[in-house]
Amino acid sequence: MGQISGTLGMSEPDRVELERVAQELHAEASSTAPEPGRTRQLATQLKDKLVDAGTTIAATMGVQMAE
Repeated sequence: MGQISGTLGMSEPDRVELERVAQELHAEASSTAPEPGRTRQLATQLKDKLVDAGTTIAATMGVQMAE
């Protein structure tokens, strides 16, 4: 996630939060006893942040095209 987060056009705090959630998800999923509920929660957070980033990118591109 760290390799692509800079290309998403997110604010720095949002990008840092996205990377933090991705790291937590990786740590939980690769632990010796991952908790399914925690893994699901982190995966949902990550998905939501990526959807928000995609919406931001689409909105930015729409504004640029309109200009």
